[in-house]
Amino acid sequence: MTEIEQVQLTMGGFEVNSYVIHGPEGDIIVDAGAEPQKILGALQAPTVAILITHNHGDHIGALGDVRRETNVPVYMHPVDADAAGVRDYEPLGDGDELALAGLNLSVLHTPGHSPGSVTFVVGEDQVVGDLILPGSVGRTDLSGASWEEIEVSIRKVMPLWTDSTRLFAGHGPVLDAMQELENNPYIPLGIL
Repeated sequence: MTEIEQVQLTMGGFEVNSYVIHGPEGDIIVDAGAEPQKILGALQAPTVAILITHNHGDHIGALGDVRRETNVPVYMHPVDADAAGVRDYEPLGDGDELALAGLNLSVLHTPGHSPGSVTFVVGEDQVVGDLILPGSVGRTDLSGASWEEIEVSIRKVMPLWTDSTRLFAGHGPVLDAMQELENNPYIPLGIL
């Protein structure tokens, strides 16, 4: 099982997660919302990439600082990158396979919370951004958000869940996928 370290950050009194995926050949940062020094302090090996789940400020607020310190490529869905004014990035698309830090990651385009939201599949685990939150899902009352799309996106990630799948959400603790399936009223039933 790949080590994915949760880095809990505070942005204006609001809790948000960043993650560092510790691969055999380096580290990968996922989301850089705030407290860049805290994110950088979690690194254990040379950083190879920064991955962005979606473009909301609490997930990219520290991107400029972290990018300057690491000088590595940023991977992001073009819709969200363009909307946020992020330049010089590697575009992500649905079904992309990334070979980074000695790991293979799959990209699923999972809109609903934002038009360019993506989920990163790392082995049996998923870094879901704000697609799924503890007992809930990402907000759909924001510009570009859609309840219909978030439901389709959840149905897209669920078939990959196993008894050991962990969901690394943008806020709150690391989730057990099967517990969310059982207890989260927003997860559609009858998929698995």
